[in-house]
Amino acid sequence: MGASVGIPGFRLDAGPRGTYVSLGGGLVSYRATVRSSHGKTHTRTVPAGSQVPPADLPSPSDVVLSDVSGATALDMTEVVSSDLVTQLNDAARSPRFWPWCLALTIALVYVSPLVLLAGVPMTVWLFWKDQVRRKVVAFYDVHGEEEARHFQRLVDAFGQASEAQRAWHVVASGAVSTTHQHKVHAGATALINRLPVVRGISGPPNLTSNITVPSLSTPRRSVYFLPDRILIRDGKHYADVAHRDSRAEAVPQRFIEDGVVPSDSEIVGHTWQYVNVKGGLDRRFKNNRQLPILRYGRLTLTGEAGYHAIFDFSTTAANSALAGALQNMATAEQPGPRNRAAALRPDAVRGTPQPKAPPSGPPIRGYGSSRNGNSMTPTALPLPRRRLSAEGRLPIVGESHYQPALRRLANGIEVGSEFNQHLPVAAILVPEHENPHDGDAVRVDVATDAGAATVGYLSRDDAPAYQAALFALRNEGYVGTCPGRITGGGRGRSYGMYLHLAGADALLLENLVGEIDLLDPARQVTVTKEEDHQTVLSRHHSPARTFTRVVAQLVSSTVSGGKHKGAYAVEVRLDGGRVGELTAAMSARYQHLVVAAAKQSGHANCEALITHGTRGFQIELRLPTPN
Repeated sequence: MGASVGIPGFRLDAGPRGTYVSLGGGLVSYRATVRSSHGKTHTRTVPAGSQVPPADLPSPSDVVLSDVSGATALDMTEVVSSDLVTQLNDAARSPRFWPWCLALTIALVYVSPLVLLAGVPMTVWLFWKDQVRRKVVAFYDVHGEEEARHFQRLVDAFGQASEAQRAWHVVASGAVSTTHQHKVHAGATALINRLPVVRGISGPPNLTSNITVPSLSTPRRSVYFLPDRILIRDGKHYADVAHRDSRAEAVPQRFIEDGVVPSDSEIVGHTWQYVNVKGGLDRRFKNNRQLPILRYGRLTLTGEAGYHAIFDFSTTAANSALAGALQNMATAEQPGPRNRAAALRPDAVRGTPQPKAPPSGPPIRGYGSSRNGNSMTPTALPLPRRRLSAEGRLPIVGESHYQPALRRLANGIEVGSEFNQHLPVAAILVPEHENPHDGDAVRVDVATDAGAATVGYLSRDDAPAYQAALFALRNEGYVGTCPGRITGGGRGRSYGMYLHLAGADALLLENLVGEIDLLDPARQVTVTKEEDHQTVLSRHHSPARTFTRVVAQLVSSTVSGGKHKGAYAVEVRLDGGRVGELTAAMSARYQHLVVAAAKQSGHANCEALITHGTRGFQIELRLPTPN
C-alpha cells in the first residue's frame, strides 16, 4: 500500500520501500529515504534563563574566555527541525550490532571452531544492515543554469578556501581588560581559543548524496554546505539553517601569532611577547621573543535558532570568496519545506545567550555616498548608529581630496580658529577592508539631513586598531558614530576636520546602544555620595575591569546632607537609578546646562567612567568646561 499527498511544488509519497520528498519550483529537489524511528525519543529540557554548559575551554592566564560557538545542534533542533535533520538524527542514534556479534563469535570460537561458520556470515550481514540503517540517502537535482551556477560558485569558493594553508574554528574569546594582561599578552586586545579545521568534500558520515558536499570539520563541530541549507553536526546531533535564513560576513583579522606562521599569510607588523605600557620591548624579561602580526581572514556565519560560527583562514582571499558565495546563495530564492515557526524569536533558544537586537530607528543616510566629495545622494544604511565615546581628539587625513563636500557642509564660510568657532558635525566611521590601497582603512563620512559625503580617512597609524573595533561593533549590528569638527576655509585656505573619539580599546559606552546628544567631555568632574549607591554601580561595572564607560543622566535635585542641605544640586543617575550627586559648588556651575536640557528631554546626558578601588565603586563624569 502507498499514499501520495501534497501541494504544487511539494509532494510526499509514502510506500513500502520508504518515503520520497520532491521539492519543485525551479531550484533544488532531493530524493531522500525516510524511516520511522522506533522507541522513545530522548530530549533534554533546559530551565528558562539557565545556560547550557559548554565544553571545557582552556583560559590563557587570567583572561576570562566566553564561548562564542553559538547554540549547539541539540539546542537548535529543540527550537525547529526539518525532515532531513530528523532522519539524520535517527540514523546517527541507531545502534551498531555487528561489533557485538563479532565479540560473541570470538568468545565462542574457543568452545567450538564450528561457530565461525555461522558467526562470520552473521557479522558481515549485520555490518551491512548497520550501514544501511545509519545512512540517509539524499539525491539533489539542481534545475536551471542560474541555480546550478550558484552552487558551483560555492563549490569553487570552497576550493579556494581549501587552498589556504591553515584554518581554525574560534570557539572562545575574551577581552584583555587590564594593563597587566595587555603587557603579558603581547599587547593584544583580545585572546581566543581555536581549533584546527579540516576541509573536505565527503559530507557528513550519516548522509549519502550524489553531489560534492563542502565541509569544515573540527573535533567539536562540523559544518556542511548543501545546495539548500547549512548542515551542522555536534557529535551525534544534527541541525540545519536554510541559506535564506543565514548570513555570512568576511572581515580581515590582525592576529599576533605565537605558533607556526603560515607561509601564505601577510605579515603586517611585529610585537614582543611581553610589552611595556607603550607597546615596546619590556626589558625586564630575558627571553622576550618577537612575534609577527599577521593578517588573517575571518568568516562569521550566523542564522536563526542561535546559530553562530567563526572561522579564521590564513589568507583573506579564502574567507572573502566563501562569504561571497554564501551571500549569493542566501539571496537566491530557496525552495524547501517551510516548517519553521512563522514568528520565531531569536531568544527562543533556551540556555544560549543571544546577541542583542539592534534598536529600531530611522536609517542612516549617506552610507556609500560618492567618494569624490561631489555627491550627497542619500542612501539607506542597513545598520543603526551607535554613539562612541568622544573623550579624546583624533585628526583625520586626506581632506584635500574632499574639499567640495567640506565646503558644502560649511556653507562656504570661513571657520574661526577658536575651538568654539569650529563647526560641529556628526561623523560616521566606516571600515574598508576592501580598500585596494590599504586593507586597514577606516573612512570618515559626515551625515546631514540631506545626505552624507566622505570627507577623509583615519591615518595609517590609527586605522588598524580602530578598524578591528569597528568590525566587532558591526558584528553586533551597529555602525559607529562620533562628533567631529570642521576647521579652516576662507581666503584660499583648505578645510580640515578632526574627530572627538576615544582610544580604540575603550570606544563603547556600555549602557548606550543608540545615538543621543551628550555633553562635551572636556573635563573630569567628581561625584559624591557614591558609597550610598554601591548596588546600582555594581550592576554596570565588574571589578575585573580597569574601568567601564557609561552614559549618565544629570537631573535637578537638592543637596541631601551637610551644611548645604536643601540647596540646589545636580543628581547623577545611571539608567534611572541614583548613584550620587555633584557638590554644591559644581552643581551651581552646571545648573544652567541641566535646566536647559530639562526643558527638552527632562535631563542632560554625559559620559562617565566607573572604577573600583579601596573605596568601592566610584563614578567620575566627563562634562564641558564651565563658562
